[in-house]
Amino acid sequence: MIEEPISGARAPKHEAIWPADLFERGMGCVVVARFKAGGQRVEAGVFLLDVFCLGVKDAFYEDIDRQGYLDLIRGRYESKFPMIPVEPCCARKLVEQAVAYAQGLGFAPHPDFKKAARVFGGLKADECGRQFTFGRDGKPFYCSGPNETEEQSCRIVTQLTRRCGEGNFHYLVGVGEMEDPEE
Repeated sequence: MIEEPISGARAPKHEAIWPADLFERGMGCVVVARFKAGGQRVEAGVFLLDVFCLGVKDAFYEDIDRQGYLDLIRGRYESKFPMIPVEPCCARKLVEQAVAYAQGLGFAPHPDFKKAARVFGGLKADECGRQFTFGRDGKPFYCSGPNETEEQSCRIVTQLTRRCGEGNFHYLVGVGEMEDPEE
């Protein structure tokens, strides 16, 4: 768990967390917070990342009081997932590179990405020395999510075929409804 931000002049300006297993699972939420008003107000950006293919699948921005951030945003993710603290400049670098990777495949970030990205103010991605690898086993890998329809999955696979060529990406999609879960 991350320490609570200290108020006053020495308070950190940003903090960031992401799932410990983000690069194994390929999907997870990156939370970046920017503290304002001596740490009493927080701007939080939450980015649902797909580091295997689609980049920023969802994003939201919240301007909230410090306790609300600790309980409702950071606390929520820490209670559901094994989150680890990361350097905020590395969180920015990861999110922006995930967007660039997905755009290279023809996928735009979630419409709220730009609004959520306002929390990056003051962070310099080039200060992060970490290197990130996107895709899985050297290729884009699309795995349909529970909220994606068959039609959406087909469009994504078609886009990957156009952009990468047949056999140059992997995918796993659910089709139709299962009548018997044992099948």
